[in-house]
Amino acid sequence: MSTICLKTNQNRLIANLRHAFTPHSMLGELLQNARRAQASHIQVVADGNTLIVSDDGCGIADLQTLIFIAESGWDPALKERENAFGLGVLSTLYFAEHLSVHSGSQAFNAATATIIRGDTIEVYPEPSRVGTEIRLDGVQSPQTNLTLPQWVEHQLKTLCEAFPVRVSLNNVDIDRPLADASLPWRQTPIGRVLLDLDASPTQWRCFLQGLPIGRIPALSKHQIVLLRDDMIARLPDRQHLLNEAEDHRRIQAEISESYRQALLEAKERLAASEFVELYAETCLSSSNADLLNDVPFAPRAWFRNWEDNPAGYHRYWERYPLNGISARVALEETGIWSIDSDGENDLAVETYLEARQAFLLEEHRLDANHWLRHMVKTVTPDQVGVRHSTILHSESCPPLAECIELILVDTLIVSLEGEPGEYPVDALRKDDTLYLTPKSGNVTELVSDYIFDDRYDEGREDEDAQTLATFVAVGCSQDPAQVVRALLPDALCQRSLPKLAGTVVQLIFDGNGKLQEVTA
Repeated sequence: MSTICLKTNQNRLIANLRHAFTPHSMLGELLQNARRAQASHIQVVADGNTLIVSDDGCGIADLQTLIFIAESGWDPALKERENAFGLGVLSTLYFAEHLSVHSGSQAFNAATATIIRGDTIEVYPEPSRVGTEIRLDGVQSPQTNLTLPQWVEHQLKTLCEAFPVRVSLNNVDIDRPLADASLPWRQTPIGRVLLDLDASPTQWRCFLQGLPIGRIPALSKHQIVLLRDDMIARLPDRQHLLNEAEDHRRIQAEISESYRQALLEAKERLAASEFVELYAETCLSSSNADLLNDVPFAPRAWFRNWEDNPAGYHRYWERYPLNGISARVALEETGIWSIDSDGENDLAVETYLEARQAFLLEEHRLDANHWLRHMVKTVTPDQVGVRHSTILHSESCPPLAECIELILVDTLIVSLEGEPGEYPVDALRKDDTLYLTPKSGNVTELVSDYIFDDRYDEGREDEDAQTLATFVAVGCSQDPAQVVRALLPDALCQRSLPKLAGTVVQLIFDGNGKLQEVTA
């Protein structure tokens, strides 16, 4: 009986690992090794195609461990705490032509190709030094538009944001803003969290053992997480967590809980009115709407701004919220309204509520138990009553963006079933009928939003505005000459036409008012 066992083509394995590392991860590994050696200062020198990383740490007792794959040489406690893999210096071999190492009183130097082949490397004595110096020669910048020093500077700024050890490049310290001990970190089961209540709780950036890991947030403002040192990164370049999907759920849960706790602390610390002004939107957008339930103030931005957003169709980018807040007591006196419809037939309700300057609640993210929900009055389009004077003019199918009927009247009154009072308005649309008065002006917002195929058509809206103005002008005209003048296009009235100079033109219309003949 024959047997088989696992074997390794060591040279081929090492050569293929070239594709598992990046220059970015190489630089991070060098910083990581110095941190684990308990260094207090890491000095990086980048000059030409040479990169030198030196530290004042405890040094390396056996240089063999430096090029011993999967054997880190760290003490058992550190390996258990940080899951050290023993692949750090290996990553340098693929991005340099020559490697030199001096630690304590011993050193070696060799071409990286020689090390990858597994050739014997001589270790020789050197004058003793504190810590370790690693020198890489023949290093090329991964970005052709940057020199090696420029690329290293750019990378270190990213790598060192939360790094706990001082790092300098060519004798200039690298900023480490997240290493500031005075920052208000919150301890959680997944590590320390630095919250920004102005940022979304679902946007966050993680650091593991001092180095950035995982996804880059889409937004500039985000939460910061310093993960526990014992969380495991994925081999070999450690740019992602090993159990990323599960760990991300845990991270998100802890951030959300910390975020809520921070909002509760703010609520306890601030006056109720100030909390609403500062954090109402934050509560609504972060699934913490219930924190507003017992706060007796409401932002006016939750209600329709009738001055800047009158009744009618509106484009999603045209919202101008009201400023300030209103007290619950004041809102109880004035009343709060909401419209119950499919959105297609609520223009008449909006016109009514605008006429009485009512508080129309437009914020739909409130918790079900918020006090506003218990005081709101719901109205439907069927409850709106329209009363008007004699019809002056009408048109069944005007050339508008939507097929509606136009009716011109002297006066227009709107009311609501079950509510006292009637309110005069200049224009009102109920279902597919648009009522206008001589004072209505431009009311294209009652016709359409003029968004076709996801594009706003300003020209079409201007055409409809002219059509409505002409309709009103014709309806208000008292004799045929005034009607004709109202129908004349602007170009005919305002441009000089020499061929018509001094001409008297006679227009003859048939019994239905259709132009039959033009004579001069």
